[in-house]
Amino acid sequence: KAVVSTQSTGENDNAHLIVKRSWDISLVPLKQVPMNLFLMWMIGNTLSLFPIIMTVMMFKSPIASLFGYKTTFQKLEGSHHILQKLVYILSNFVLIGMALYKCSAMGLLPTHPSDWIAFEMPKTRMEYAVGGAVLLS
Repeated sequence: KAVVSTQSTGENDNAHLIVKRSWDISLVPLKQVPMNLFLMWMIGNTLSLFPIIMTVMMFKSPIASLFGYKTTFQKLEGSHHILQKLVYILSNFVLIGMALYKCSAMGLLPTHPSDWIAFEMPKTRMEYAVGGAVLLS
């Protein structure tokens, strides 16, 4: 009986390790959120090569992860990882949402009617901010 209890304890340990590993895998995209927030702040909202490359990379990584989620969880045995897969997929959508927000802040998304309609007047700026210079009108 001692051998059976040791074997069942080993199986419980394996099951616990598999569940722990699946949660570790599913939380990887959420661990990227603080770094992406820092990068979004660092690159600013200007349209130049570096911010555009960083924004493309912010899209590329979660989209590639979404297409390859089956191979990510394929290493783990069993089909009881539905909640972990859902968390993994939703956290990748959070990263895609952050990239869409960055594109909107940079002015790359068509969010004003003048972006779609030719005879609509473009949005006028209410104020301009210029640093280091005195403007006289």
